[in-house]
Amino acid sequence: MKKFYIYTFGCKVNQYESQLISEKYKKDNYTLAQSPEEADIIIFNSCTVTAQADKECQYFIRKVSKLPNKPKIILTGCLAKNQNINIKQNLKNADISIVADKTTLFSDQKKQTITNFDNRSRAFLKIQDGCDSFCSYCIVPYVRNVLWSKPENEVISEITNLAANGYSEIVLTGVHVGKFNGGLSNLLDKIIKIPLEFRVRISSIELNEIDNKLIETMAINPDKICNHLHIPLQSGSDYILKQMNRKYLTKDFEKKIKNIINTLPDLALTTDVITGSPTETQTHHKETCDFIKQIPFARFHIFRYSDRLGTKASLFTDKVPQGIIKSRAMDLAQIDLTKRKDFIKNNIGKKRKAVKIGINKVLTDNYITIRTNAQTFNEKIFELIVNKDSEI
Repeated sequence: MKKFYIYTFGCKVNQYESQLISEKYKKDNYTLAQSPEEADIIIFNSCTVTAQADKECQYFIRKVSKLPNKPKIILTGCLAKNQNINIKQNLKNADISIVADKTTLFSDQKKQTITNFDNRSRAFLKIQDGCDSFCSYCIVPYVRNVLWSKPENEVISEITNLAANGYSEIVLTGVHVGKFNGGLSNLLDKIIKIPLEFRVRISSIELNEIDNKLIETMAINPDKICNHLHIPLQSGSDYILKQMNRKYLTKDFEKKIKNIINTLPDLALTTDVITGSPTETQTHHKETCDFIKQIPFARFHIFRYSDRLGTKASLFTDKVPQGIIKSRAMDLAQIDLTKRKDFIKNNIGKKRKAVKIGINKVLTDNYITIRTNAQTFNEKIFELIVNKDSEI
């Protein structure tokens, strides 16, 4: 029996789509290899959000192209769709097939649905795809430009199956989850009525896609919807936000966050921040630092600006030197560390609903990881007390 192996890079959407590919290959009588050295086919499900993501994927392609088992190599995902990168030129010595349309790798499935999530305790569920926002720094609208939403009945059926198969947390994901056709709030109304023991988490959502109904639904249903929102900020400077083509200013962000926290005081608020965008000065950087200090973030991801050919920002001439970008990232990392410590400190001693995510580790509804010696739990979702050794 032939074997396949999948390298997955990037976001939760890619991880979900890798599971689709995996289930298709298993249906075609392949088995999942435990290592690339055992595989007849190796699939690279790529990311192209940053230059580092491109380099990492191409590094592993070069590496497996030298394996003695000489596997067939398939490149799919966003890097395969990025017309600004000549893959064949960059990988001259690799015998590689490029599949820009990833759906052909699971084309025998009439529905984009999964029944399992290999080697994971939580399941990711893709409900939406595509972006048309065209933030100046972002390549995603060029490689995932078709807006798509999974039919509502398929979402409900898929969650039901995953919950019945033992997944106690299901993460709703997409390129723009808030653009789900029919409304994310309306979808959540139906999800919470599924009569099984599970909870859902929203992976990431844009500020302008959060309506009052969503927050009210979260507040009324804490056992079904995780008390956590990841809302990308990207910059705390109004000038840079305009340069980025974001659709809000800092005052808008602050106002909405204040309203959300008033309704959900124990919320874990996480975010993304990009540092070193073209035209960003030290003054803009300080504005970002000052702004994020005053917003009750629990933690944030720091991205160093990466030029993406074909985007508007790639044409800007006033680029920030890498040394300065590194220094600014270190400033942000210090603020992030303080935010994390403060959030844990404010939660110590509180009981939170949690699910098991690994050996001796559980994840609370508000995104705190607690280490525990307990090996088994009687319920899929249980209560634990946050302690000083917890992390976010």
